[in-house]
Amino acid sequence: MQDFRGRVAVVTGAASGIGLACARMFAQQGMSVALLDVRADALSAATKSVSGLGARSVGIVTNVADPKSVDAAAEAVVAQFGKVHLLMNNAAVFIRGAEIASVGDEVWDWLLGVNLYGAIRCIRTFLPRMRAHGEGGHIVNTASISGFVVGDRKNGVYATSKFALVALSEALAHDLTGSGIGVSVILPAAVATPLYETSAELRGELGGPNLFPTTPPDTAAGMSPDEVAERLLRGLRAGSFYIPTHAATRAMLEARHRALMTAYDALAAEPLPKP
Repeated sequence: MQDFRGRVAVVTGAASGIGLACARMFAQQGMSVALLDVRADALSAATKSVSGLGARSVGIVTNVADPKSVDAAAEAVVAQFGKVHLLMNNAAVFIRGAEIASVGDEVWDWLLGVNLYGAIRCIRTFLPRMRAHGEGGHIVNTASISGFVVGDRKNGVYATSKFALVALSEALAHDLTGSGIGVSVILPAAVATPLYETSAELRGELGGPNLFPTTPPDTAAGMSPDEVAERLLRGLRAGSFYIPTHAATRAMLEARHRALMTAYDALAAEPLPKP
């Protein structure tokens, strides 16, 4: 998308953090904005913040893990604004501290239900509405550098959801080739958002104690959500599919690539024995 003015954006997980910053950025670009989030009080304040920029906006309490809730949100957006041009699948939850083998089905179901299936549901629901008006559009999926690199931070459940979201985004981009609807995947690293606190609030006792019940220092000192929004805007204007936000993460991807190429070099150096 090059021209944002007069168009309609839908942002999930919009009550705080990256979602709110991007909702405000879209408003500043002249878009009408529908803010979707499961947290009613925070959503009300966020919607007032966006409206204060002079934009048409609406807050719709939505649980992306519930198909009926997503369907109802889509109907409400169209009723309010008539069309949808941009969908940002940003809603996410987080858990850190558990080893993969100890994570129960209920935790996997909860986290994947928001981070992965939430995006799938929103794509399935909003994409036909984008296609219907024939004016083109764009879908942004908020992944993470954890969608490419898994470290020793004991966040494997979250990383699994983000790896899957990157694959979903790549597949969707192929599906939409030539349709006038673009796809981007944004890849932030540490961002100063309340993700730890909101995730703990939403999951309650599910999964046991988190390694960090509140935002750890490295995250609190991370990039501001507004800066992430600025980099998203730059990437959208450039027509980028991958939109990294932190230059320092390049070294992580290069190291991963080198490890893969080393494995291929070893394969070439040791041909399989003849039968």
